[in-house]
Amino acid sequence: MVGGGVRSPLADEQLRLMIALAIGIGPALLMMWLSLRRFDYPLAPKALFDDRRVFFALAVGLGFGVFASALTVLVASSGIGLILTLLAIALFESSFLLAYLNRRGYRGRFDTTFYGASLGVGVSATLGMATVYTQNPEIAGRPDWFAFLVPFSLSTSLALASVGSLIGYGTAHGQVLRYFTRAYLVRASHLLILAFFIIGGGDPGFSVALSVISLVASVVFAGVVYAFVYREILPETLPRDLRRTLRRWPGKAVKAKKPAKGSD
Repeated sequence: MVGGGVRSPLADEQLRLMIALAIGIGPALLMMWLSLRRFDYPLAPKALFDDRRVFFALAVGLGFGVFASALTVLVASSGIGLILTLLAIALFESSFLLAYLNRRGYRGRFDTTFYGASLGVGVSATLGMATVYTQNPEIAGRPDWFAFLVPFSLSTSLALASVGSLIGYGTAHGQVLRYFTRAYLVRASHLLILAFFIIGGGDPGFSVALSVISLVASVVFAGVVYAFVYREILPETLPRDLRRTLRRWPGKAVKAKKPAKGSD
């Protein structure tokens, strides 16, 4: 603060950064925890993934997100049109995830699916932070827009966690092209659903109702896809014997905690 109660430019920049960090990385970390918690102790007999690979993938995703955000701005200003821009962004993001997860040390490993989820949420965290940070100067003129940024970040985290998991599953099970195509269609569809929200973010005169509908539809779409990934793809990546062990494990844990009949 400076004399007269006026905030300094540095304080404003720090506040913008803190808000961007909270809104961008919060939903991403939530999605990573939700995706992996069932495959770690105590919900599993032991961790079914390597913590170091999980957090390294998260860090790589965060770093790539910076590059992806800059490229998104560049492509958006190229004049090729919104639809082509969104399709190109989806292809670029999906291709990077594939290039990372299809390396020799990750092929054929069931846990690659988990690292794909972590990589995806890392990308979403940076994309969310960049979007929030760049929108902050305009929030004073459109305070309603700030309320849109949290669900936008959540929607992006849901979508990219699903995209990363799908690509990771394809790499793990030797079905790379099949699941890459599915992942790309998910991300491309998600961005196209967000089209009206994206237009509204850059045009104060655009219909708020259309922006809201677009954003809500994207959250619903991303949530439905993630529910499928959570229920089918993540557990299905485990070998059959591990799936059986995981199904039996909670029952054994509960029985072990129950006292024997007639005991004091």
